[in-house]
Amino acid sequence: MKIVTFFGISVMSTALAASLAFAAPAGYLQIDDTKVEVEGKGEKKALELEVKTEQAIPVDGKSGAFGYAALTDGTNNVLVLVTHLPIDDSSYEKMDSGFHAHVLDLKKPSAACEGATFEVDIENSKKNTAFDANYEWKIEGKEIEVEGIPVVDLGDAGVETVASFALKPILDKENKPTNLCVTVVEQN
Repeated sequence: MKIVTFFGISVMSTALAASLAFAAPAGYLQIDDTKVEVEGKGEKKALELEVKTEQAIPVDGKSGAFGYAALTDGTNNVLVLVTHLPIDDSSYEKMDSGFHAHVLDLKKPSAACEGATFEVDIENSKKNTAFDANYEWKIEGKEIEVEGIPVVDLGDAGVETVASFALKPILDKENKPTNLCVTVVEQN
């Protein structure tokens, strides 16, 4: 298991370190390998991302809220492939698995997300035209791949790191998310 520092923010606090020492993350959140390719030029420049994990990635929609992220511009313009049923915030969500893509902005966790690594900046993320993205992706066993992402959607930045994460949604009375707490599990 890796303990990592993520952009100067320590993933490990005393409480988190104690809990991680007793429980290893699920194998589908442990990253074995990543591959990032950028092809094309100018407006046609597109990114492809592959993430290989230690165990098969669950696609039954019953494994909780989790995903994989490519950080491309610090904590802005973060590409994520995520599942978080029953929240419906995508026009392109695969109904069985709940997986879909977003381009999000992250921020320092608020009090509602105490102990998380980041929090999704819901307000600013929804302003991004790539928030509800219809990128081509697939999951096969231990591998998840997304391709054809216009680099302009990612702030024309290169991928700085790839991470797996757990997501804890805080919901209001109508089951709409008020906060989305992101805890980085592993990065590569």
